[in-house]
Amino acid sequence: MAELALRQGARADTELIGSGFRFIIEVLCLCVPALINRAPLVYPDTRAYFMGGHTAVEKVAGVVQHAGGGASEANQLEATIHKARGVRSAFYSLFVYLPAVSLSLWVVILLQAMLVAVVLRFVLAQIGNRRGWIATCDVVLLCATSTVAWVTCNVMPDVFTALMALGVVSTLVYWRRLTTPTVIGLFCLIAGSMVMHITNLPIALGLLLVGALIQRPTDRARFVTVAGALALGVAAMLMVGVVGFKQWTIAPQSPPFLTARSVQDGPGKLYLREHCPEVGLDMCQHLDKLDQNTEKFIWDPDGVYSAVSPDEEARLRAEDKRLYLAAALDHPWMQVQAIVHNTIAQLVSFGVYEYFIPSWAEYSRDDMTLYLPQQAFWQTLVSAVVYLVMIAALISLYTRWRNGTLTASQKQFALLVVATVILEAVVGAISEPAPRYEARVMWLIPLCALAMRSSDQSLKPSFPLANLPIL
Repeated sequence: MAELALRQGARADTELIGSGFRFIIEVLCLCVPALINRAPLVYPDTRAYFMGGHTAVEKVAGVVQHAGGGASEANQLEATIHKARGVRSAFYSLFVYLPAVSLSLWVVILLQAMLVAVVLRFVLAQIGNRRGWIATCDVVLLCATSTVAWVTCNVMPDVFTALMALGVVSTLVYWRRLTTPTVIGLFCLIAGSMVMHITNLPIALGLLLVGALIQRPTDRARFVTVAGALALGVAAMLMVGVVGFKQWTIAPQSPPFLTARSVQDGPGKLYLREHCPEVGLDMCQHLDKLDQNTEKFIWDPDGVYSAVSPDEEARLRAEDKRLYLAAALDHPWMQVQAIVHNTIAQLVSFGVYEYFIPSWAEYSRDDMTLYLPQQAFWQTLVSAVVYLVMIAALISLYTRWRNGTLTASQKQFALLVVATVILEAVVGAISEPAPRYEARVMWLIPLCALAMRSSDQSLKPSFPLANLPIL
């Protein structure tokens, strides 16, 4: 008996070491774009997140200092916060800032890669019972032929959109086979990922709705669990709005995206020219700037929103939804055409065009300087591969669906993944269609095609910690 126990222990140790070795390979593959770049990939918004994290830390320090009598410093900090735009997640800002000033931006990329690797292991095991070296090979292939590694290596919250979607979809589809620790892990994954970007909430709510439509009204606990995770995330975002900005909103001081979008698409521009100044909107004072696109309207120093005083910024934000709705009702056909056009444009744009190599950042404790040269030509070739693989993945899923080789749960998973991609396209189109938006979730389709190419459920689990949360 003792000898048998020793053998079993040695075998478990060997499997654990092997699993750890495979995990390292998976994480390294997810970091390949950053390794090629010799630095984490950065984007123009990366600096804003870093500075937002600095402001958040200073806010906490200012509260303590104010309690000790440092009123002038606290007032100065409040003025800084008043100028901030809470549309960028305070949680991801801290996720970037704290590792960067303590160690390096590489820590951010490493944490993202580790989280993606863990979730991929879980999803591959659930969809097609793909474990061990089979799952590792799937991860390596996915990194080489999709956008997952690029999204992971970018110092932006994009990767958390797909992780949140995988958490929601896995909870809805595989509820009956999940253990309590795994449910807790998925709950934390959904809530933690949702707070990383403001657009994650509407995508998650859309997935809940689609899930309710394609599943029978049983096991309501799965929907309650997802809804609870989203409610916790909303509460956390509201806390930031109240404490940091003294506003009961999940997106404090969010720029007037709807107004900018409506003006660029046409309905807003026509409505303002036809009804100003009778409608009494602050936008009536900017009729000479109605030819600006969304990006310039909001972010450019000479744009409508960035060039006005804080008080007028507040008024433009207050009339944002009202103007968008009024313009849409005044020109409904133009608005419908714009929504369809922007959604399709976003849906078919998902290459690696907005991941800059070489790029890097230099940062101190209170500032960050970015270096963003032109994109390398070879990245265009990578984008071509991504598109070809996407087409092949869609054909594979369609063929297997028609041949009846997909299980009921695999069909549900595939439908919800497609819903995620479409929801992302709609959300991205509201702001400004850009390859980076769709690239952050489009890799979920090749993931499905890889995991579903074998429905053999007879494979034995090779990972000894498979019952732990996520793993």
